Amino acid sequence: MRKQLSQDENKGSVGTLARGLDILELFAGESPELTQTEISDRLGLPVPTVHRLVKLLTERGWLVRDPATRRLRLGLGAARLLPAVRLPDLAREPLRALAEQTGETVNLATLDGSDVLYLLSETGSHLLTLRSHVGLRLPVHATALGKCLLAQLDDAAAREAAGDEPYESLTSRTVTSWSKLRAQLERVRREGVAHSRDEYELGLSSIAVPLTWVEGDGPVAVNVSLPSTRAGPEATPRLVTELRKTVEAIA
Repeated sequence: MRKQLSQDENKGSVGTLARGLDILELFAGESPELTQTEISDRLGLPVPTVHRLVKLLTERGWLVRDPATRRLRLGLGAARLLPAVRLPDLAREPLRALAEQTGETVNLATLDGSDVLYLLSETGSHLLTLRSHVGLRLPVHATALGKCLLAQLDDAAAREAAGDEPYESLTSRTVTSWSKLRAQLERVRREGVAHSRDEYELGLSSIAVPLTWVEGDGPVAVNVSLPSTRAGPEATPRLVTELRKTVEAIA
């Protein structure tokens, strides 16, 4: 049912804001997904008004649209205003537990343009360990996190994010062409895990898995970074299993 606005709320932009909030509140109830027509019916608003408001809310990340069903749901823009449900806060304890269990450094990252952007890092207990920090940026083509993030995009978007070829050659094992990178992304999509061994830096290995989060705010992934000497055939399957348990705990 449409809410009655006060005289002040009916004035210009204040009324628009109130209607936008009305729309967002619909998704917080028993209807996590709605069409524009359903929003119009429930609030008693003209469809053109709903269309205009939804367009703005989608552009700002407050709503996302399922490309298959065209139904709308809340985006991560809403979650950012609630510290209790921000992704880094939700992920902190599971990542800390994984770092303690494995002794390795564990990171949470997203894609920002053509960079891997670290959102959270928990350092392991091994004396010889890797240290990262929030805000760290790394190239997508030479890291397990980067490949895991790119693999969550379609090929066109992934290629654009990877940038112009040839990609920077950081070691003798760095992939520098789209054709080779794309083959790696296809494998990541099939297996649900990305690997990097001596590609970013000699002696450094990483394993990453995708984290399903609120759609529409970009891909997210979690990795374990460790010296290549500890990333052998016996340790890798165990780390992959623990990574998957960790992302399930977060999601």
